[in-house]
Amino acid sequence: MSRIVEKSSLLKAPTAALALCLAFCAGCYDGEALVKQARSAALNSRLAEVDLGSFYTTLPRDPSSTSLTEVKLHIFGTVPRYRVPDIEKQLQTEAFRFRHETLAAIRRTTREELAEPNFSRLRARIEGVVNAILADAPVKTIGFYDIAMRQI
Repeated sequence: MSRIVEKSSLLKAPTAALALCLAFCAGCYDGEALVKQARSAALNSRLAEVDLGSFYTTLPRDPSSTSLTEVKLHIFGTVPRYRVPDIEKQLQTEAFRFRHETLAAIRRTTREELAEPNFSRLRARIEGVVNAILADAPVKTIGFYDIAMRQI
């Protein structure tokens, strides 16, 4: 009989450890983070890309190397889908001002900013220009369909 007790007590220890481990692991998620992620995914599914145009400019001469840098960009902005018609109408109305302000923002770009892998400062500057021109600042993010740089 003592052997049976020993075997059953040996089985109880791993079972208890397994139950304790499962109890601790069951609560290892952040509910608020999951809700925030779901909301973000839902919002992104309601966004649309609006073509903001192609821009070509030459940056000011680099004082150290005296070279010029040509920059070609094709920019888009993500906006709420239900606002696309209004935004496109505003872009047509403000086309000249929008183009001028965007080219000026691009020309203020430094070579260090162009060396960034995700162009975060350039994106933020262009987003500021676009949202300053459009009513209610509808642009959520700025992206590039195409970007090319060449030193001459």
